Amino acid sequence: MTALTLAPARLKHFLALTKPRVVSLIVFVAVTGMFLATPGMPPAGIVFFATVGIAMVAGAAAAINCLVEQKIDARMARTRRRPLPQGQITSLSTLAFAAIVGGIGLLVLYRYVNALTMWLTLGTFVGYAIIYTVLLKPATPQNIVIGGASGAMPPVLGWAAVTGE
Repeated sequence: MTALTLAPARLKHFLALTKPRVVSLIVFVAVTGMFLATPGMPPAGIVFFATVGIAMVAGAAAAINCLVEQKIDARMARTRRRPLPQGQITSLSTLAFAAIVGGIGLLVLYRYVNALTMWLTLGTFVGYAIIYTVLLKPATPQNIVIGGASGAMPPVLGWAAVTGE
């Protein structure tokens, strides 16, 4: 196999790290927040760039989750075929991917949406990828209750994107 034939498979593995089904739900709820924030239609550009930025940062958080939980994922039937447990992507590649995708997502939010949405999205990333995944999940069964704050943020992100407050 050549590098050109491996590239699509490698992209597919990186995409899998972002947990697209979960991210699509996050984006759907964020967009719902955008439409609830204004009596008319929200500006199309804001909806587009907020959706892209939020999706990228959420995907980066999911990749960090996959990185941290790769040993657990290797033991569970539902997750053992993910790219990290299968050895299809390295930990370092995953970390670099998450940093690049998340960084670009935050930049998109800052540049094309507003700083508040960028900061709230960064806080949500830290809440999920660090506080929930790294600190709470292995330490307490209350992780789901405490970590639920990150899961409740998408409509707030959508609202902030449209209103700036």
